[in-house]
Amino acid sequence: MGNQGTGTGVPDEVGAPDEAAGKPEGAEGATADTAADAAGGARITAAQAEGHTGEQAEGQTAGRIAAPVEAQAAERIAGRSGGSTGEQAEHAEQQAADQTAPRSAGPAAEQAERQAADQTAQRSAGQAVEQAERQAADQTAPRSAGQAAEQAERQAADQTAPRSAGQAVEQAERLAPGRIAVSVEGQAADRVAGHSGGETAEQAEGRSAGRIAEQAEAQPAVRIPHPRRPLLDSVNPLRAVGALRRHHPVTLVLIAATALAYAALAYQRRWIADDGMIAVRTVRQILAGHGPVYSPYERAETDTSTLWTALLTVGGGLTGFDVARIAVFGGLLCAVGGVLAALFATARFHARLSGKSRQLLVPGGALVLLGVSPFWDYATSGLETGLEILWLGLCWLVLVVWCAEAPDTKRQCAVAFLIGLAPLVRPEFALMEAVFGVAAWFLIRPGKRRTLLLFVTAQALPLITEILRAGYYGELVPLPALAKSASGSQWSRGWRYVEETLKGYFLWIPLAILLIAATAHLMKKSALKTRTTTILLATPVVAGLLLGLYVIKVGGDFMHARMVLPAVFLLVLPVLLVPANTVLLPAVTATAVWAAYCGPTYAVHFYDQKHAVSEDERLGYQQWTGRPNPDTSAAYSAKEKWIGDEIASWTAHGDRVLTSEGGIAVPLNPDLPFRFAVAAGRLGAVGAETSLRDEVVDTLGLANPLGAHLTVTEPGRPGHEKVLPWAWILADYGDPAVVDHQTVIAGVTPEQVSAARHAMSCGGLKELLDSTRQPMTAGRFWNNLTGSLGRTALVVPADPFAAEKKFCG
Repeated sequence: MGNQGTGTGVPDEVGAPDEAAGKPEGAEGATADTAADAAGGARITAAQAEGHTGEQAEGQTAGRIAAPVEAQAAERIAGRSGGSTGEQAEHAEQQAADQTAPRSAGPAAEQAERQAADQTAQRSAGQAVEQAERQAADQTAPRSAGQAAEQAERQAADQTAPRSAGQAVEQAERLAPGRIAVSVEGQAADRVAGHSGGETAEQAEGRSAGRIAEQAEAQPAVRIPHPRRPLLDSVNPLRAVGALRRHHPVTLVLIAATALAYAALAYQRRWIADDGMIAVRTVRQILAGHGPVYSPYERAETDTSTLWTALLTVGGGLTGFDVARIAVFGGLLCAVGGVLAALFATARFHARLSGKSRQLLVPGGALVLLGVSPFWDYATSGLETGLEILWLGLCWLVLVVWCAEAPDTKRQCAVAFLIGLAPLVRPEFALMEAVFGVAAWFLIRPGKRRTLLLFVTAQALPLITEILRAGYYGELVPLPALAKSASGSQWSRGWRYVEETLKGYFLWIPLAILLIAATAHLMKKSALKTRTTTILLATPVVAGLLLGLYVIKVGGDFMHARMVLPAVFLLVLPVLLVPANTVLLPAVTATAVWAAYCGPTYAVHFYDQKHAVSEDERLGYQQWTGRPNPDTSAAYSAKEKWIGDEIASWTAHGDRVLTSEGGIAVPLNPDLPFRFAVAAGRLGAVGAETSLRDEVVDTLGLANPLGAHLTVTEPGRPGHEKVLPWAWILADYGDPAVVDHQTVIAGVTPEQVSAARHAMSCGGLKELLDSTRQPMTAGRFWNNLTGSLGRTALVVPADPFAAEKKFCG
């Protein structure tokens, strides 16, 4: 007989082929926690089964005696060594085979009492209990831990040779190792002492049905505790600590060491990118009461991750600290938390794959995180990369720990809600939502109504968020998605972007080594290649390949390696930890050598940026700010201090000015509701120094609705291809009395400025600007919502004359 469980929540996936084939969905969900709880009540159930009347037995459900049957089966095995003969066991087996019709727990207990009274010469009180328990267990429709125990009892009854207490304990440990062994050993020893120490078969026969009835009268009613709430219990700190016992002590030490090493490396290279400072200004605007905008003049969604902005807002509101520091350390906590969750999930996955608990696991794919420095850099950076790692780690964890073990409704809804957060983490993570959602459905296999409930749970918050986005901003996606032309295809540049990461860190070496070793390990006969383990193994791999393909399609990113990191993390999830065996240890050793070399060697600027499609942003801002760890708002505002000085001077003289990073100073349109506008490409740094009441004009379209919809003007790096021509800036913010009649910037004629202003007053372009600048009313919200699809697809020619012709005729 195959193992019936591992004690780690690993279901019966080792049994004979006919058992596995006949097991309906949900059998894999018999968790170790359930077995432990049931085993704790073994003595209570034994007393009820032997002493309760039929009416009391009817009050017991088949599920409540599931695990106690396991302990009692072992007791009877030991007990029969002193009193049961082979003939009695054969007779019991024949009667069990004759009872094919399903019976309820109550009639089964009554019939057991009658049979015990009639067959005193052949059967002891323990055998009567055995039959009652077997009939009660037959009532359970899906296969579960109780039915695994039932099978153990039947096999025990087939054993005609006497068994010792040691044999009973051994079989009990095979059923649920580490969970009921202690209880079984004590109970089996008691039985053997009682039966073998002087009680003969004739004395056992003397205990008749009268004694059973007497016990039933004397036995007080036993209160069955209500089932616990699994979702609340799952986050109980004490239960979480108890769950650590499932893992080998050395494995726990290695998990902790890996997480601490990753945290230390990320902290040592902490920083915040200029793009991270963009989110910081948005959060400051929210906390100041101006709403989720970059500048109060127009509603522009500059942040790609809605959830990250929300978390920073909560952190900034509760603590009052510098939002930039919250972004840095919040990202670090998220990244380390995601790595920890993923490590524990992988440990549980290998316990399921091998059918063994507490096996020694060593870091495998986790060494990739320690050998590729961008994993350290973007754990902070102020961007949402840390949140991405956390979401991916948690999704992997719930798939392995919950979805693969038949979760109840609360847990299913929690899983659905978590997976549904994907597009709020990043818009392209909707791909990951589809992969993880399909995998969770195949693991749980809910009915139609439950599927509908889970779908609504997953989509409710993203749908509400999308409605609010469309109504408030007038767009279906954040502006960075439009500025980077995320719907387009640039396969060649995207492949070069991925190639820079794979070649730059020789990343293909550990990926290839781990792939070959993992394949060889799975080919071993001991690997439990079941439906569940196949789904679990395929999910992160498929998700990683899809995400990598998307990154290639859109042309990558201008930040070196950043967009590749989530895809690599997904690909190594199943092998973050691997068993310490002869197949995988050589692969781990080779990967460790690679990480020890690449980590310190390539943790600095190492490639020729003149011929690269991306930049080492961290190095660039280290050099620009002159700080090894530019991780505060002050580090950036100090470099743009001249803006504050100039604004203070202009304010003292009563001037209203349009200026720029290049030092341009043009009179501001007097009709605008602010005193100063600063045109900038380094948006985060300028935003740190510019007052929240004034306008920061984004020349790259990340915070400018007009710029985000332009045609490409300077092909090259993603996010930097739509440079807003100065004719549009002057037409939008300059004083018409000046800019329409004289050349204020070389190369920009008054005619271009007039054409741009005319285009902005016509057709779809006027509606685009109105959707972001008109006061927010119920009517404006509705117009924004209903026109968001067409507005998102709007393309504005960068040439003012072409735009004037398109929109004004």
